[in-house]
Amino acid sequence: MRRLDLLLLVVAIAGLLAAPALAQAQEEGGTTTTVAPADLPEPAVLVEVPPAKAETPDWTYRYLIPTGLVIGVAAIFVTAVLYFVRVVRTRYRVVR
Repeated sequence: MRRLDLLLLVVAIAGLLAAPALAQAQEEGGTTTTVAPADLPEPAVLVEVPPAKAETPDWTYRYLIPTGLVIGVAAIFVTAVLYFVRVVRTRYRVVR
C-alpha cells in the first residue's frame, strides 16, 4: 500500500510541475496576421503621449531593506565581539 501511495504522490507532483508548461504550449504554424485597410481616414486630433514618469521605489526598498542590512551587519559585528570577549579572552591566562 505504501508503494502505491508513493507512486500516486510522485505522479501528482509531476502533473503539477508539468501543468504550466502544457498550458503554454502552442500549435506550430498557427500564426495569424492582421492587415489594416489602406484607405483609413487620418485622425481628427493628434494626441501626444506624455513621457513616462520614473516611479518612486516602494517604501520597503527605501527604508526596510537598508534597515535590515544595517541590523545584519551590526549583528555580525556584535557576535564577533562577544566571541572574542567570552572565548578568546578567557583562553589564555598570564602566569606571574
